[in-house]
Amino acid sequence: MFQDKQVGYLYEVGNQGGIRRAADILGVNPSVVSRQIAQLERALQLPLLERRGRNVVLTEAGRLLAEDYFASRQRREKLENQLKDLRHMRGGTISVRIGGGLITAFIEGVMREFAKSYPQVFVDIVVGSMQEMLNDIVSGEADMALAFGPIGTPELKRHSFQWGPICAVVSPEHPIAQRQSITIEALVDYPLIALTENFGLQRHMNAMFKSQGLQFHPAYRCNQFSTAMGLSQAGLGISFMTAYAAADPIRLGALVAVPLDHPVASSAQCHLLRNSDRRFTPAAHHMWRLLHNAFRDK
Repeated sequence: MFQDKQVGYLYEVGNQGGIRRAADILGVNPSVVSRQIAQLERALQLPLLERRGRNVVLTEAGRLLAEDYFASRQRREKLENQLKDLRHMRGGTISVRIGGGLITAFIEGVMREFAKSYPQVFVDIVVGSMQEMLNDIVSGEADMALAFGPIGTPELKRHSFQWGPICAVVSPEHPIAQRQSITIEALVDYPLIALTENFGLQRHMNAMFKSQGLQFHPAYRCNQFSTAMGLSQAGLGISFMTAYAAADPIRLGALVAVPLDHPVASSAQCHLLRNSDRRFTPAAHHMWRLLHNAFRDK
């Protein structure tokens, strides 16, 4: 029915209050502007301009066209900028799922470096359990995940890294704090702190106890590594995680990590996961590569 160029001329006339002034801004002859708007009026069978004194103003129909043109131009410019950002690896969003015991390693080993290269990329970080992460990757809610624990055989692209040993984490005053290692059997003499069953770490703990003909009977259960560490730091029991997960309080001398003497504990792995059908932006691909390199090196 009409062309964008014609509506663009109309918009500029309404903006400038006259055909000659609009033509100067557009860099064309005033007769070209008049002719294009006249063609537009004939096509729509509606008047689009009217004179008021020395000025030309838009009619109601003209105003509606001009407003739609302006809104469309803004949307198009925003889209062009977003595409340009993606081309130059600046903009966009990355959704990452992280196991609670891997947060410190992720921030220190990956996010610092990533933020230098892509300061304008929005990174959505969600800490979750193994099952929550697998669900989000499969459903497309997340770009990638970093998980710890037994994972089964999901149809996902995966890189696995050694991340053990799993340790008994206690306060420095705890009776086992000075040991070089501790067996599963020796743990039953003390109050234990469990994570919920959705955590890969807890699945490892249950498997180790079962292999020794024992059941894991905790005194406390929580759904955050930080809570488990807080309970251990208060001297209320033994929590379980890798030394990487408790790195900060261990460094400060608030906690001690005693490796578990069990094959499962020493061979525990973390997994970098993505859906092979999901297409990465350049920024997401860069983060995936940083994650792979950081955890491979550790």
